[in-house]
Amino acid sequence: MRKLFYALLLAGIFNSAALGQDTSAIFSQKDLFYYLTNYHPISKQAALQIKKGENELRKAKGVLDPALFSYVDQKQFKNQEYYNLFSGGLTVPTWYAVDFKAGFEQNQGLYLNPENKTPANGLFFARVSVPIGQGLLIDKRRAAIKQADLYAQSTFAEQKLTLNNLYYDATIEYLKWTSSYSQMQLLQNAADLAKMRLKGIKQSFLGGDVPAIDTLEAFIQFQIREVSLNQAKLDYQNAGLDLSNYLWFKNNIPLEITDKLKPPVVEQLATETRITQDSLNAILGKLKLNHPALQLYGFKLRQLDVERRWNAEQLKPKLNLNYNLINSLVAENTFSGISINNYKWGLDFCIPIFLRESRGRLGLTKIKIQETQFDAEIKTLELANKIKSYYNELIALEQQIKLFTNATANYFTLLEAEKRKFSIGESSIFLINSRESAYVQAATKLIELQIKYQSAIAKFKLAGAIGL
Repeated sequence: MRKLFYALLLAGIFNSAALGQDTSAIFSQKDLFYYLTNYHPISKQAALQIKKGENELRKAKGVLDPALFSYVDQKQFKNQEYYNLFSGGLTVPTWYAVDFKAGFEQNQGLYLNPENKTPANGLFFARVSVPIGQGLLIDKRRAAIKQADLYAQSTFAEQKLTLNNLYYDATIEYLKWTSSYSQMQLLQNAADLAKMRLKGIKQSFLGGDVPAIDTLEAFIQFQIREVSLNQAKLDYQNAGLDLSNYLWFKNNIPLEITDKLKPPVVEQLATETRITQDSLNAILGKLKLNHPALQLYGFKLRQLDVERRWNAEQLKPKLNLNYNLINSLVAENTFSGISINNYKWGLDFCIPIFLRESRGRLGLTKIKIQETQFDAEIKTLELANKIKSYYNELIALEQQIKLFTNATANYFTLLEAEKRKFSIGESSIFLINSRESAYVQAATKLIELQIKYQSAIAKFKLAGAIGL
């Protein structure tokens, strides 16, 4: 049903061919978020970040893939076979840096190196390589996989951060559109009243009830209202165009808001539950855990810790033990002649005397960790102070809205009283226009405060990463 609704909405409202219809629909903030989430290119880019992280992890895990290998080397000279070397098999790397290798080797030739000599039927071998020193606890490939895994996890925080910024920017434009619509409606009503009053004053003048100067006063007021209304219409149209920058549909088709879409009036915006001091403290207490920007610092620190562990591991000497169990093919049975006395083994050892490169890398990594910790602390403090600042702004705006709501009601009461006095001949058009102008200014200010309050809520939620 929801898909059908939006399909009809797209066909009947966003399509410029539908401008001749009389129907119109309210485009709510919930509708805006639907289009942002499902169709906006930035939302799609954010989703690609997650796929990018998954593929980075898949690429890093490739170092653990088993691999087939083969080697052939022949030399022929003056009809003599100098040597014919062949080997092939399977290598199996493991997570714990113990690598296995199994294969078959068969070499022959007139000038074959003695160490390459094998039985006529070839030689089977099974090899295991174990790092006893450097690489036992962590090695380069394990470090790369762990860092890639952390990067893949961090892409979810990156996506949330990107979407939060997108939702916030779109919300601000939506509120501007809503504000311009409410102000246009207010000025439209004021212009209609001025037009009706001008018509009534003209009739009264023709009947000899009011002087000619009153018709001029009413006409001037009507002109002023028309100018203000035209500017309000222009602001509304431009605000719709600005909001259209955030509206997309399938296949990356940009949409444009037409006259068949309208926003709710300010009073119809979603009423937010008042944010209390306790809820503020709860948000601040979970800021490091919930905010995606701070989560990214956490992932970066964990990646640097993996790098630190690997750099510290490189301070150890390289000591690798290699053992090969070998067996020749006997009576077509590969395993009949297996013996522990048939083997080849080796030990590799290496360590730089001063270890300057390893110690330098480890020192640089530790500095990076400290720098990232400082950046995280600064960012945490900035976000906490922003949240507190927006909370204070919300409290102040609540008080201002209450005051201006009462003031606007009082201005309206004065206007109605002035109209009654005028009807019994105790007032003038000038005083009515003055009262009406004061009321319109107060009502306009009230709309601005209400929109400013909604904007402050959006800023508060963005800073606290609690969802718009």
